[in-house]
Amino acid sequence: MIQWAAMEPLLVTLDELRDRVEHDLRGLLRELKARTGRGGHEEEEAWRASLPALARTLSTCDLGGVHVLLAGPEHLALEYQLPAASAWCDAVLLGEGDEGPSVVVVELKHWATWGDAPGPYEGLIRRHGRDELHPSEQVRGYVEYCQRFHSTVLERRAEVSGCVLFTRGAQFFGSYLQPPNDRLVERFPCLSAAPQRVEEALPAWLEDRIKVPDEDFAREFVVGRYQQDRGFVRQIGLQILAPEHTPFVLLDHQRRAMAVVSHVLQQALFARPGVTEKKVVVIQGPPGSGKSVLAARIWAELVTDDRLPDGSVVLTTTSMSQESNWKELFAKTGGGAAKGVVKKATSYVPLSTTQFGRLRKALEKDGVSFGAPDHWRDNLDLVRRLGTEFRDGAKDDDYLVSIVDEAHALIDPAKPGGTGQYGFALGMGPLGYHVIRSSRVSVFLLDEEQGFRSRENTTVDDLRRWAAELGAEFVEPIRLEGAQFRCAGSVEFVDWLEGLLDGAPAEELRRLSSAWRLALDFRVADGPADLERGLREAIRPGESARLLAPFARRWKTKETVEPWSLPPNLQDFCFECEEEGRPFLWAKPWNFVPRGKDYTWFVQAPPGSRLHDDPLAEVGCPYAVRGFDFDHVGVLWLGDLRWRDGAWDVDLDEVHESGLKPTLNAARKEGPGSAAWLELRRGLAQAYRILLTRGLKSVHVWFEDEETRRHVEDCLGR
Repeated sequence: MIQWAAMEPLLVTLDELRDRVEHDLRGLLRELKARTGRGGHEEEEAWRASLPALARTLSTCDLGGVHVLLAGPEHLALEYQLPAASAWCDAVLLGEGDEGPSVVVVELKHWATWGDAPGPYEGLIRRHGRDELHPSEQVRGYVEYCQRFHSTVLERRAEVSGCVLFTRGAQFFGSYLQPPNDRLVERFPCLSAAPQRVEEALPAWLEDRIKVPDEDFAREFVVGRYQQDRGFVRQIGLQILAPEHTPFVLLDHQRRAMAVVSHVLQQALFARPGVTEKKVVVIQGPPGSGKSVLAARIWAELVTDDRLPDGSVVLTTTSMSQESNWKELFAKTGGGAAKGVVKKATSYVPLSTTQFGRLRKALEKDGVSFGAPDHWRDNLDLVRRLGTEFRDGAKDDDYLVSIVDEAHALIDPAKPGGTGQYGFALGMGPLGYHVIRSSRVSVFLLDEEQGFRSRENTTVDDLRRWAAELGAEFVEPIRLEGAQFRCAGSVEFVDWLEGLLDGAPAEELRRLSSAWRLALDFRVADGPADLERGLREAIRPGESARLLAPFARRWKTKETVEPWSLPPNLQDFCFECEEEGRPFLWAKPWNFVPRGKDYTWFVQAPPGSRLHDDPLAEVGCPYAVRGFDFDHVGVLWLGDLRWRDGAWDVDLDEVHESGLKPTLNAARKEGPGSAAWLELRRGLAQAYRILLTRGLKSVHVWFEDEETRRHVEDCLGR
């Protein structure tokens, strides 16, 4: 049997780096590519440009014996992956300062900065016509993460600092130093590698932080793990629980669920000193029942309990949208480093996609079959027998408690619809299995009915089965039915909506509607412009509102810098309307997501975003808003799901959700009434269920299809 293990990051002294850059740059590049499994043409060119600039710059400092940690590239040159995180530092300098061990994070930017301008808000820079993350803000995130969550930094009480080094010739980056980022760059300076500038500031700045080598500390840092600063997370927990300003208040069914969960956690964590029992807890509830609030409270109650055993308590997310918004919510409560308590579900998979690919290639050379998702148990067993070390944050029982919000979106690649490009090694198996494996206690909050994409395929029965397989006690699900914190607190509205989407008789639905019509302001608009006008009239100072739609329009503006400025017919939504007898085009783009990943811009509308100035400037999708709410919502009910001949029908040409593509293709092939067609219809109905349950005070709807409108109005009793 072959022996295989993941390669460690490359640790060299600065003298060794200089020597290799000068005499063996090609060999150094090959070694970096081999260690990381990365390094396409663009990455290699970035290495080739940045490595000599870094070595030349550091040659001006008296730091020859200091160690530099080099790993793989992402956007630029050199990167060290932070423990149990998806973030990478370009270069890390390690040594001894005046007060003990010292870490210096260096973010390399081989950018042409001419024409860049200050952003509208601290942490943003206007670059190529769009607001991007200021590199000093990027460095601040790395530094704070190390300070709060790197085991070696915590145990050795190391100092951590960071800077930005522009490596592209003569730099003009004065706009990076101006307000609103002037105070930011004081703490995390932007420096230049240009020969005429390098002696101005960098040597003194570095020599204030690192005086002499410390090889033992450097090697400890390389193998450091994710570990929470208990005092820091306790501080965040106390702020979440503080009655005078917490947004996380529990009522009725939530309080009962919290009491039940507390009892289970008491038995698992505190009943026997020094012993923790492996348990799986499931909390079920429909939209608006308060699952996310409960998740935050469970986390806060645990980290503020003085009896809590050693170990980390993390909140786990299942989508990019959910991740960015949870990080922002925690950051508002506990500062930037609070983001470190939020973990991706994909981070529990024992090997990265790069590691998995290298291992598969090595095994195939020896004629060993490896990698198919439906053989994931065999794959996992083989990885263990090879002695391959699991990555940090994915080892058995790595976390004391993992709390998984929106757990219905966990992916099981062995099921139909579970394959695709999802950022983890599919051959390692279901995400839910690995969460249970990597945690002493796992708490899953879910609503199976909100899994509208093909890959969102984890059920309570799956969790029950995996718990038994991993030797964990499965606690019978705790239910939140009967609680409702959106839709004007009307449980009856949710019942009516579910009946509507299930195709219940209109007569039955009319009776249900009478129970909520006086509580929730539900309006049917005459057109898109009328929908927007009604929303604007409903919004009061301090209230939130959003326009929403299902995936029944292509995302034409995805790569557009300023989609709002495009002509109407080039925007994602464009409808002919009439006002005072004059025709015009009503147009909006899909939700603008900077760099394709920061969904806080749509859900929370931070300063600097277009939605901060106009909450109805864009249209949001089910993916972006699931789990969140707004005072008022306006929903475009489009032609993908329509009422025909007494039942819900699907227009396949109007479905553009990438997460439904496998089901859509099968429905095209198998035809109406087939299992795939019915599954597609269910997914579309779930999308509308999500959209129509986001409103706290009012819900406004416009129907593109007239027959569908008449049916819904009939079910309302109008």
